[in-house]
Amino acid sequence: MGENTTVSGDQSSAGADGSIVRRLWRQFVVWLAGVNMWLILGTGFALGTAADHYGYHSVDWLLYFGGGILPVVLMTVSTEEGESAEMSNRERATFVTSMFLWSITPWGILTQILQIGGNFVPYLRYRGRLPNRDRHVPDTAVSAPFDGEWTTGNGGVTEDTSHSWGFVSQRYAYDFVVTENDSTHRGDGDDLTDYYAFGEPIRAPADGTVVKTLDKLRDYPSPGGARAEWRTWRITGNHVILKHDDGEYSMLAHLQEDSVTVEPGDEVARGDVVGRCGNSGTSSEPHLHFQLMDRPNFWTAAGLVPRFVDVAVDRDDDQDVDPDVYGDHADSDARYLVADDEVAPRE
Repeated sequence: MGENTTVSGDQSSAGADGSIVRRLWRQFVVWLAGVNMWLILGTGFALGTAADHYGYHSVDWLLYFGGGILPVVLMTVSTEEGESAEMSNRERATFVTSMFLWSITPWGILTQILQIGGNFVPYLRYRGRLPNRDRHVPDTAVSAPFDGEWTTGNGGVTEDTSHSWGFVSQRYAYDFVVTENDSTHRGDGDDLTDYYAFGEPIRAPADGTVVKTLDKLRDYPSPGGARAEWRTWRITGNHVILKHDDGEYSMLAHLQEDSVTVEPGDEVARGDVVGRCGNSGTSSEPHLHFQLMDRPNFWTAAGLVPRFVDVAVDRDDDQDVDPDVYGDHADSDARYLVADDEVAPRE
């Protein structure tokens, strides 16, 4: 009896030690996921260069590769404790594999050069003082670019809620989906038509002039499961870019193939249909990518903080957001949106 009890105690102690190690590892990975991706890329490049300089040629390529692929892997890590939407290991492997395949294609390499190089342009243009909620506030107030209620899947106006803080043009971007009973699709979600957002009309968020369109890219036919279109040469997919007053521009991206109803030079009014929601470009499921920016060039633009007007916002009381930023403001009808907000045009 005593011997068995001792073995049980050892097993319990080993189990506790294993639990502590897993918890510490989880905390480290979550912390690493919050580190600026450019710091990770730069560290990998610097270590690879140092290894190459001192003759460690057997490991220099691993350091270069690790610095490049690690930010992609960390994109799949939830930084919220208990986050139910966190990827499974299989989904994570699928996502990383598809993104890796894309990253080594000629078009993937070109896209990365454009993203990294273009990121420096707005820093130079604004001498490091990039637009935010207080600086270079846009004059264009935007309406919800869709009908009915949509869910803000990703995005916000602070660093901790941002869509992609490290990419200046997408810093204040939003991804919108349609959900029913906390799901974005019917059934298993294996077909594009299973998704509630697919084919829904997308509308101009404000009056403006069409300056760019793209309409001929396919909708990636395998949504869900963390798979991404690795063959696409344009990560934004089919899209429409509108010029508003004072040289401000909005982009509506990942539109359905052959759904764009406007062409460059057309004048549009707030609420006009410009296309339909699709799954083109780098998109794991049908959704609308929306951003406001200071240039029509997606690569070199600086993102502007969008203020949404004439919208009804349903936000759960347990959403952990800063009320001073995302609350109602008596002196303005405009609202900032954040992930998990349910948004609809105000009737």
